[in-house]
Amino acid sequence: MKREPASNFNLRPRLFLIVAVAFVAMASIATLALLHERSSLMEDRITATRHLVASAYGVLQHFHSLQQAGTLTEAQAQRAAIEAIRAMRYDGNEYFWINDLRPHMVMHPAMPELEGRDLSGYTDPNGKRLFVEFAETVRKRGEGAVEYLWPKPGSTRPVAKLSYVKGFLPWGWVVGSGVYVDDVNRIFWDRARGQVAIVGAALLLLSGLMVWVARRVEREIGGYATRLTRSNEALRQAATVFENTKEGVIIADAAHRVVAVNRAFVEITGYSADDVVGRTPAMLRASCNDEAFYRHIGEAVRESGHWQGETWDRRKNGEEYPAWLSVSVVRDDDGRVTNHISVFSDISVLKESEARLDRLAHHDPLTGLPNRLLLNARADHALARARRNEKQMAVLFLDLDRFKFINDTLGHPAGDLLLQQVADRLRKCVRDEDTISRLGGDEFTILLEDLDDSAAASGVARKILGALSEKAVLFGHEVFVTCSIGISVYPRDGEDVVTLFKNADSALYRAKDQGRDTYHFYTEELTTRAVERLELETDLRHAIDTGELLVYYQPQVHLRTGRITGMEALVRWQHPRRGLLMPADFIPLAEETGLIVPLGEWVLRTACMQARAWMDEGLSSVPIAVNLSPRQFRQKDLVDRIWAVLQESGLPADHLELEITEGLAMFNVEASIDVMERLNDLGVLFSIDDFGTGYSSLSYLKRFPIEKIKIHQSFVQRITSDPEDAAISSAIISLTHSMKRKAIAEGVETDAQREFLLSHHCDEIQGHHFSKPARADEIEHLLREMAQKHGT
Repeated sequence: MKREPASNFNLRPRLFLIVAVAFVAMASIATLALLHERSSLMEDRITATRHLVASAYGVLQHFHSLQQAGTLTEAQAQRAAIEAIRAMRYDGNEYFWINDLRPHMVMHPAMPELEGRDLSGYTDPNGKRLFVEFAETVRKRGEGAVEYLWPKPGSTRPVAKLSYVKGFLPWGWVVGSGVYVDDVNRIFWDRARGQVAIVGAALLLLSGLMVWVARRVEREIGGYATRLTRSNEALRQAATVFENTKEGVIIADAAHRVVAVNRAFVEITGYSADDVVGRTPAMLRASCNDEAFYRHIGEAVRESGHWQGETWDRRKNGEEYPAWLSVSVVRDDDGRVTNHISVFSDISVLKESEARLDRLAHHDPLTGLPNRLLLNARADHALARARRNEKQMAVLFLDLDRFKFINDTLGHPAGDLLLQQVADRLRKCVRDEDTISRLGGDEFTILLEDLDDSAAASGVARKILGALSEKAVLFGHEVFVTCSIGISVYPRDGEDVVTLFKNADSALYRAKDQGRDTYHFYTEELTTRAVERLELETDLRHAIDTGELLVYYQPQVHLRTGRITGMEALVRWQHPRRGLLMPADFIPLAEETGLIVPLGEWVLRTACMQARAWMDEGLSSVPIAVNLSPRQFRQKDLVDRIWAVLQESGLPADHLELEITEGLAMFNVEASIDVMERLNDLGVLFSIDDFGTGYSSLSYLKRFPIEKIKIHQSFVQRITSDPEDAAISSAIISLTHSMKRKAIAEGVETDAQREFLLSHHCDEIQGHHFSKPARADEIEHLLREMAQKHGT
């Protein structure tokens, strides 16, 4: 008995040492595992960000390829790429930005105020010149990660951010996106609870073993009661972790029979502990995982003692869900497996977020249709199937007619609603296996697969034209929209996607040239026409700056007195190779490309300057009439622009007459009246051009502050041979006089036409009968003759 104190003295340190070593080892392993898990998570997030940046890079490559193919200019390609990437989001508010290598900000959706700014001196709170470092990273390595401080969207407090940037050298751009470190930490700690649960379960088993040892020691040495109490406390703590962790935990024996489950297991699966204890976890398997998958997990656990990864499980109610599973084994001192510990979490929300991100990256957010990236991928697959099955495939390029006019007039919300309605109508015109894509703006592309001949494509095109011809109601406004369609067919019109897309685009332009609201198949002739069209557009851009444009003038004459009452300014183009081009040869192209705005402003300025010069020489004091295009009329600063031209030229406002078509005036009546009244208040005159070719409401027409209504020359040309045209012309004259306006007939070429108009009391005429459009010096000569003739 005298040896008991000695035994007590010797055994206590040994037991304490065993427990301490075990806890330190488990803590060290857990700490290292957690550190490794965090490092792996950060690497995974950076890798994911790199892939996302690569997706944005692919968008740049696509638009650059369109530039190289000649489909878009560099500026158009860059603008389209910027808007496509600006709209891309992932993980809620995460975004991409673009800066160039100078560095200047090209696009930043969260901080648009930075766009266009020189960022070489822009620093984060630590003084890091982050945009300079982005550019240097691209110059040295082409791509890479950079860490800095940056505020989250909606916040002004800078936090640590790690971004991945990649250089797009053809345009000298840097595209990037990043991940906030505290977001990674939050995800890390959510996942780390699973590791804590494993450690807790292991501690539970270790504590049980120590209790068994302590009891044996207690039977031999009664002095170890305090140590046993501490072991019980550790057991209670481990049990608390086991029960309160958010991850489901399954403890099974060596034969895989369930020994215990925690509360989270019950909440996630719907099974109670009584349902599963004594059974194997195989009851949780989902049908989408095959036996080979589970054999792989078993082999990994036997070889390394651990496996983790994504799987699918089944709840008690039969619902299958995605899960993140970690399986580990517990061994005894002899290396024999005593238990299997499975820790899992329901990742349904995470998978839904990933699915939303994938959909955002591959679908148009407005219409839900596939975007350009998904279209290209499907086109490649469709082409491969067509080759393999020896079938035909058709590509339809579709463009809404006058969409920009509707969008600018009724507003962007109405334009967006129209695009959504068009998308719904297009879905009803094709099969489920076909693809409809929105490329941006009002451009749609349709892939028709598994065709026996091209007749099926024309049938779909006719169906689309019919579907879109029905009226659309946009916030109370009834509008009618048509479209133009270009079609190319594999293998007749091309054997690769790029060629088929290019040729469908050429056919689309041909459809527009044919008057719109139609479709056209590609022919080899269209490639030549497309090249000529591109050359003409390039030449027109230079013509505005190089003085190739000319203004001709055609007198407007009082029908009874023969006196000149006005001059209409008409543009011509002295092309260096093609000679003198009439407006019909280049004005439609100018309208389409937007060049009509600078061209129209040049004509307005030139005409006003010339009219003032004639006034100063005492030759003419009649108004000068200038046509306004739809794009010009829709400019928000139109009034200021016209006033500036009048001030610059010195021409009195009441000597300027602006001509607009009735269709333009009637499309948005209230807006038209507002612009016309503001200009009329300055003294500017208005006339309605090409009357009778559009549609008008008399209740609105009488509200317009107009001086003249011009009868379209198509009625005047047959006025003496076609009773209907004669009646229409007579009715327009009567209508005009009833509203106290003047009637002027265009295109008068014969004495018979003049006599008819005179007998029906038309006020003025314009046409070759009196004078063809002529240069300013020729008109000056005519004015001098008229002055001598009338004694003025």
